Amino acid sequence: MRWAAWNQLRTPTRPFLTFLAAAGFAGALLLTPSVPIGSGQPGNPGGRKPAHFRIERGSATTAPIDSSRWEREVVDRYDHLPLAQILRGTAEPEIANRVARAIIKEARQLQLSPSLLAGVLLTENARLEPETVSHRGAIGLMQVMRFHAGVYDCDSDDLFQVEANICHGTRVFAGYLKRTKDVRSALLRYNGCVRSRATPSCRRYPTKVLRQAERIRHQLLDYLPRQKIRAPFTTSPAL
Repeated sequence: MRWAAWNQLRTPTRPFLTFLAAAGFAGALLLTPSVPIGSGQPGNPGGRKPAHFRIERGSATTAPIDSSRWEREVVDRYDHLPLAQILRGTAEPEIANRVARAIIKEARQLQLSPSLLAGVLLTENARLEPETVSHRGAIGLMQVMRFHAGVYDCDSDDLFQVEANICHGTRVFAGYLKRTKDVRSALLRYNGCVRSRATPSCRRYPTKVLRQAERIRHQLLDYLPRQKIRAPFTTSPAL
């Protein structure tokens, strides 16, 4: 009798086992770190690469900073000169200087990044030839159509003039951007790629522009002091 009673005492009951399991599950929930759903790492939804780089000072790392802020700092410090230096690899110094000055002017007025506007221009006219005319009649550096001449408040209606062409072209793009609220959609419209029968090469236009813009921003950020930016640049340009 004593042995049977001892075995009965050692055998746990079903309610007791259920209680233990519930307590263990609750404890695991309390000890599990909180991570956003679908994130590759805490604070990075979807596991995507951060849309910024980090600025390091000594051993400490500050909060992530959008690279567009540092592009603006380069322009605030040096105006159009860094962009002109970059464009001299493509055109004569005089043209490169005029193009850079015009882009910076329009970027400030339209509140768009210079690298994005330069990306459009270099995609349209990689050799920076102001007198280029396409088979469709698009004119100049930003390949502006004749019917846009005089529509915007530019100093001249002559689309063969460097400054006038850039003024018209950037305002055409800014108008599409204001209408669509999306950079890629605005670029498609700028390229005349809005119909369903558009060719695949037409659809690749936004990617080409953004790659050019990213390259330009990379080079612009090289003008900041080395102690200011120590981490690599990884993002596409923002507005």
